[in-house]
Amino acid sequence: MHLYNLIAQGEHETLEFKYEINDPRKIARTLVAFANTRGGRLLVGIRDNGIISGVSIDEEYYMVESGAKLYSRPEIDFKLKIHPVPNGKHVLEFIIESSTSKPHTVIYSDKSPEAYIRVHDENILAHPVWIKVQERLKSPREIKYTGKHNRLLTYIKGKNVRTLETIMKEAFLSKRESMEIITDLVASGVMEIETTNSGSVFKLK
Repeated sequence: MHLYNLIAQGEHETLEFKYEINDPRKIARTLVAFANTRGGRLLVGIRDNGIISGVSIDEEYYMVESGAKLYSRPEIDFKLKIHPVPNGKHVLEFIIESSTSKPHTVIYSDKSPEAYIRVHDENILAHPVWIKVQERLKSPREIKYTGKHNRLLTYIKGKNVRTLETIMKEAFLSKRESMEIITDLVASGVMEIETTNSGSVFKLK
């Protein structure tokens, strides 16, 4: 019943279906996104429409393990539940917890590492400020408010959500200054990042 209850939910922020896995680096994006957000469950052997197809255990396990250990940094731990299905195959349920070692990134041979977060049922590229915030939270420090902090806060107070580019332009700050100040304010709980599949915006809490 557990498996069928999960399938009935459909894909969402903490649940994803895969018919099969052909590329461990691609599945690393899902693992990283789950670990960087609220955790989640990956069901392998399920079509996108929820139809059970089943897979062989060894090959799919190897693909996910490679994604978690070889193509994710830091490595991602997971638990596995194996569900036999009527056609003699199995559905593999990989369980990933929300990580205390954020940010996790996907490793590439031809470009820089990329961090992903989970938004609804999609893996979205994390904003650079989100990455800086996670790194800052590992080593908290006292924030010394400057005139530039106050300028940004004065500008954004009473405004709707704003992109980094808009904040830079309208608060008369460089990109580096804006990112540092917003990182301070998000890490201290004054501001928050809102991410959708169309991008990230910043607002006061």
